[in-house]
Amino acid sequence: MEISGIILAGGGSRRMGVNKALLEIGGTPLISNLISQLSAVANTLMISCSQRDVDSNTYRFLNLPIVTDIYPGLGPLGGLHAGLSHSRTEWNAVSACDLPFASKELLMYMHSLVEIAGSGVQAIVPVAANGKVQPLFALYHINVLPSLQEALEQQHSRVMDWLNGLNVQYVPEGEFPESFINKQDTLLNMNTPDDYRMAVERVTTQSD
Repeated sequence: MEISGIILAGGGSRRMGVNKALLEIGGTPLISNLISQLSAVANTLMISCSQRDVDSNTYRFLNLPIVTDIYPGLGPLGGLHAGLSHSRTEWNAVSACDLPFASKELLMYMHSLVEIAGSGVQAIVPVAANGKVQPLFALYHINVLPSLQEALEQQHSRVMDWLNGLNVQYVPEGEFPESFINKQDTLLNMNTPDDYRMAVERVTTQSD
């Protein structure tokens, strides 16, 4: 079964102050690492970003197809909609660009669940031990597109509000496979310079 990979890289990174996707973890730009992880399950990849990034050729070095928001200014849902609108596969692996420990092992595990998921399942979404749902590192069926478009047309941009209307198979952290980074870090996202420093320190500690 073919899967498309969509990397959401259209945020403004206001709290970080610089483009999060280009920050280096272990000497590699974060977005390059995400491409490597998604490639484990995705047959094709695309970058969903802002028109500003297209104009400045921010991601040209990646040599991947780039899509931009049809509904600009509506956050991750707008980026997800752009990616799904260009997808040619039933299932799609999605990752935000600020997940330094995104794991191909977890993606592969969620991919394996697609085969046994009920026919009505529209999304496979991981949940951290603290109960935090991570809808931006997940698998989505293409049939979520109509409800996503309806939400955006109504200017509803809250990811969890939209997700709660789907038939979702949640994957609790207790089911996560082991990965090269401690599995408790897999869903960690970076929003601030302090988050970035902590992520770098964790990678350094793991490699020592």
